[in-house]
Amino acid sequence: MIKVVLFGACGKMGKVIGKAIVDADDMLLVGAIDPKFTGENYGKIIGTDKISLDVLGSIDEVKDDFDVGVDFTTAEAAYDNIKKVLLKGKRMVVGTTGLPKESIEEIKNLAIGNKTSILIAPNFALGAVLMMQIAKQIVKYFPDVEIIELHHNEKIDAPSGTALLTAELLSQEMKKYNLTHKDATKIEKLPGSRGGKVESINIHSIRLPGLVAHQEIIFGGIGQTLSIRHDALSRECYIPGVLMALREIVKRDGFFYGLESFLE
Repeated sequence: MIKVVLFGACGKMGKVIGKAIVDADDMLLVGAIDPKFTGENYGKIIGTDKISLDVLGSIDEVKDDFDVGVDFTTAEAAYDNIKKVLLKGKRMVVGTTGLPKESIEEIKNLAIGNKTSILIAPNFALGAVLMMQIAKQIVKYFPDVEIIELHHNEKIDAPSGTALLTAELLSQEMKKYNLTHKDATKIEKLPGSRGGKVESINIHSIRLPGLVAHQEIIFGGIGQTLSIRHDALSRECYIPGVLMALREIVKRDGFFYGLESFLE
């Protein structure tokens, strides 16, 4: 059994992941951490009678041994949680976005130094991961590309981690083949109207109620356009990827970024 500690256990994603871990035959939830709900019965929160577990305020309160921590919190909280888990020599799966590059580099060194492992993934939806992999093939032939990402209006960071990772992957591919994105725009009558940039790739962020998580990559060519889009219609779409990550991270050592690291 893979023994799991879940950070952000009572958040929107946390509740869905917690229920999935409890229902998995090869996993055991030994810690549900969320300071805002300390002392509450976690089984009642996620609607199951399969466990009797009180929500804890921090990992320091977890009495049982565990194999891996899962974090879906905020960047600030995740940074502290990750360090505590890795310093214990345990493994980590992180879906929290917004971690600065310097923090990620520190986390990488910490995982390697403590002979353990961590996966940081901006997106756990298998469809989104495949979208990025397909886009890497397309950009070789259509280097003029822009990204539109759409999320619910309660998301606190922009652009999304998925959009940033997509732009980074495409930029790397363009550099490899010495390709450029042509854009003659010199004047923005409204600052920011062309979106933010990763290298030469523009990213546009939309935040509206009613949305969950969506991304469209638009490629332009002479006399044609090509678009690929992924729509997360419910948070359950992330569960197969999260469970796969938990099963894989316990077999591996080192630092991994992006769920594609575990795809054959």
